[in-house]
Amino acid sequence: MSVDVVGLASQSRRPRGVFLARLLRQRGAVIGGAVVLIVACVAFTAPLIAPLPYDATDLLNVFAPPDAINLLGTDKLGRDILSRLVFGARTSLLVGTSVMLITIVTGTALGMVAGYFGGRTDTLIMRGVDIMLAFPEVVFAILVAAVLGPGIATVIVALSLVWWPGIARLARSLVLVHKQELYVDAAIVAGASPFEILRRHLLPNIVPPLLVRASVGIGLIIMAEATLSFLGLGVQEPTPSWGGMIRDGLPALRSDPYLAISASIVLGITIIGFNLFGDGLRDALDPRLHGR
Repeated sequence: MSVDVVGLASQSRRPRGVFLARLLRQRGAVIGGAVVLIVACVAFTAPLIAPLPYDATDLLNVFAPPDAINLLGTDKLGRDILSRLVFGARTSLLVGTSVMLITIVTGTALGMVAGYFGGRTDTLIMRGVDIMLAFPEVVFAILVAAVLGPGIATVIVALSLVWWPGIARLARSLVLVHKQELYVDAAIVAGASPFEILRRHLLPNIVPPLLVRASVGIGLIIMAEATLSFLGLGVQEPTPSWGGMIRDGLPALRSDPYLAISASIVLGITIIGFNLFGDGLRDALDPRLHGR
């Protein structure tokens, strides 16, 4: 997904009403936003809407087909699939938002410092970014998870290490563009300190493209979390994870497909929802699409 750095960043001063109207005209953004909103509501209200406790086992009712009590059937321990899907949304959003918040804060700060000060500071930070980007993302996350041991905290740490370099590179490129503007020169002449310029003048202008990157990135992070859980290096039992549910359902895919298929569908819809919302947000912020 390509992002027009100059165009997107120049939209930060636009009236919110105009931006919202433009966003609502993006069909993909509306559909994706609805999916994200539904998943978020399910995650926040999981204890209220889940029909059964997600860790309640019934060994006499394993891999049972759907019925009036277990609407999507049960898993290998007789646990209700629907309840575990509902609580799995909470796990996915917890990991996705936590990783994105950490990477946005860390990557933006380092990227802005590198782009504004340049010189040795830029070289030191960007060489660290290049080293991190030299490793395939999923492979590096698997390596970190294997070293630290499985668990939610490990997943958050591993994926944060993977994702911050991309955010830092984007923030640096945005600052390199905007620090040449006249308003930055005016702030320097007025006696503003470098960190005041970064905070008050540059940061507000680079927020839009970072928001686009974050909205799409959460979906990719959720997919990465599911991958780690599928491999047994992520979220551990009894905490539900969509990736772990897919793994547990594969051995019984032919005889009892409800577990693997339902978890795969929910995971896929969630990722598509974040991607659609991110693409729509990008189009709403892109000045080249005005008037279409």
